Amino acid sequence: MPDNQDVNVSSILERISELDEAISVGGDYLDPYVAARAQKELHVARERLNAGMGLTVAALAGGTGSGKSTLFNALTGLDFAQTGDIRPTTHDPSACVWNADAGSLLDMIGVPRDRRIAYESILTAGDHDLDSLVLVDLPDHDSVDMAHSAAVGRILPKVDVLIWVLDPQKYADHLIHESYLAAMRQRKEQMIVVLNQTDAVPSHSVDDLVNDVELLLERDGLAGVPVFATSAKTNEGLAPLKDHLHHAVQHTEAALYTASAELESIRERVAAGVGSEEADVQGEFFNDLNDQLVVASGIPAVEASLRQAGTNTSSTVITKPEQPSAATIVAARDAWLAHVKSGLPTPWKNALDSAVPESEVIRRNLGSKIRGVAIPKVSRAKMWGLLAGLVVFAACVALAVLGIPSDTTSVRLAVAGAGLIVGFACFIGGRHSQRKSGERCAQEFGKAARSAVFSATTEQLVNPSRTVLDRHRTARQALQA
Repeated sequence: MPDNQDVNVSSILERISELDEAISVGGDYLDPYVAARAQKELHVARERLNAGMGLTVAALAGGTGSGKSTLFNALTGLDFAQTGDIRPTTHDPSACVWNADAGSLLDMIGVPRDRRIAYESILTAGDHDLDSLVLVDLPDHDSVDMAHSAAVGRILPKVDVLIWVLDPQKYADHLIHESYLAAMRQRKEQMIVVLNQTDAVPSHSVDDLVNDVELLLERDGLAGVPVFATSAKTNEGLAPLKDHLHHAVQHTEAALYTASAELESIRERVAAGVGSEEADVQGEFFNDLNDQLVVASGIPAVEASLRQAGTNTSSTVITKPEQPSAATIVAARDAWLAHVKSGLPTPWKNALDSAVPESEVIRRNLGSKIRGVAIPKVSRAKMWGLLAGLVVFAACVALAVLGIPSDTTSVRLAVAGAGLIVGFACFIGGRHSQRKSGERCAQEFGKAARSAVFSATTEQLVNPSRTVLDRHRTARQALQA
């Protein structure tokens, strides 16, 4: 058994809660069968922790004729498990408990009360090298009665030590390798394989058979799983198997390792329903998309028109913003969805398709917000400066003609010249002021219009997508190894 100091009740319960949250948050976006199975298995894991702390459950699993019930009797020294040659042999699970109270655990596993026996009720009670062991003889996994194979599948997740009993004739059986052994490779550290009935083959062939089984296990991803050759009828080879069980019993946290392995298996299955990351909904792609919609709305043209109005005597803006074309919005929505759906499984992609409004809704919202931006009026300072300059110049010329303040030629020329200079200065000042006004209005409008586009795309694209992606992120992070 593995010796991992990080495995404890608190960490296991925390992991169960994390997986529960991932399934809850994932909701309809996860495969319903996988989610339902995972929730059921998480419930079983909690039950196992609550019912059997300090107990080690070892189960004998195998096909009809493998001799697992005979092996059960040999390991316990009791003639209790059902044996025989009539198919199916083992109808109900049986259990032997070594010096422990395992009633709640056996209730949870599903062992009938009449198929339980206490080791100390037959032999002398007291310390034993297998104290706290619960040995279960499972129904045959290949039984013609489907209820028996279903019982095996139901009980296996609750078992701490899996003892797969093979016989020399069917040890390469496809069903046990593909449906059970290879499928439970996450629990290889809690697995034992027994090649039973070696009394039925020549002694010189036993080592070759064991080597062949080890090669098959390596193919199944179970390299390193111990393989014991035994004969339940003659008790040959039982000592190493009992030693291994004794070692497992010494690790009273076996239930924790079982739960940890089972949770990892659950995590892997559920994690197949989420992607590896989420798209950035407010990064460079979002900014580029906004820039494209700004251009499509004619906002830069309006800015240019405002600047042009700053150089003319009229402040009228020739260009106004427009609602982008339907084709432009369709293309923008498709591009956005392709961006946010990248790397996600199909259910999450479908959720994004449903969450993001249709193109026409986006177009109307965008157009409404853009039209709601007021176009500022550019100052007419240039025209007023020109008029003021002309008035000042005309007044000064009139004063010069009238000889005010003096009728001398030099004074008259000075007054007229001053009028020309002041008038020209009024014109230049007005022109500069109007140009600054045009630039200021262009910037003011550009900022407000871009903010309107940003607001529309945030409402129509970012927020709906973020709702789905945040759920995906929460589920993904809870499912991280």
